[in-house]
Amino acid sequence: MDFSRVTIFTGNYGSGKTEISINYSLLLAEQFSNILLVDLDVLNPYFRSREKAEFLEEKGVEVIFPKNLLHADLPIISARVQKLIQNIDYRGVIDVGGDEEGAIALSSVSRKLAEDDYEMNLVVNTLRTFTGNVEGIMEAKERIEMRSRLKVDNIICNTNLGVETGIEEIKEGYPIVKEAAQKMGLPVKFIAVRRDLLPLIDEDFKVDEEIFPIDIFMTPPWLR
Repeated sequence: MDFSRVTIFTGNYGSGKTEISINYSLLLAEQFSNILLVDLDVLNPYFRSREKAEFLEEKGVEVIFPKNLLHADLPIISARVQKLIQNIDYRGVIDVGGDEEGAIALSSVSRKLAEDDYEMNLVVNTLRTFTGNVEGIMEAKERIEMRSRLKVDNIICNTNLGVETGIEEIKEGYPIVKEAAQKMGLPVKFIAVRRDLLPLIDEDFKVDEEIFPIDIFMTPPWLR
């Protein structure tokens, strides 16, 4: 897998971009030093990267967020984000909040990002209402690009139902994501598959892309 210095994960609410961001940050920390995970999720009260800050920092990933506003819902962008954007000694991930609100937050640093070695990935979960078909995926891309002032470089297939995901859901979602990516002229960077489901993938599931194993770190409050 190729790694840019700055990797952005964005997507609609429920896309699973935060799980992807955490897993990808841990992968980076296995191969590089000075890894940052920037939490730009400014609205969603659940499933924020910052909730796993202590665990991630033990693994070599520094998490950046407004530390005095751990549970705040205010659209405040920490100046510490510049640590990743302006310092080439650091490499890392930006976890962008869902839909247009997160993209607007990203636009505050888009000018500097555009000059950097970055890639923006649209995480797609076809089991969410607004990205369940090709047209919805394409519309999501257009909205996020317009608000963030950045172009999407890759699509990530992350069809899931959280801990209830089965291999059949992944098989059914992949062709939809693949078709949307082809229509937009974009590559599918990888297909995210929960690690414990990997043994269930059989030879009938033929894909051209890399399969990226992920672990589930975010648990909703009602299941804790």
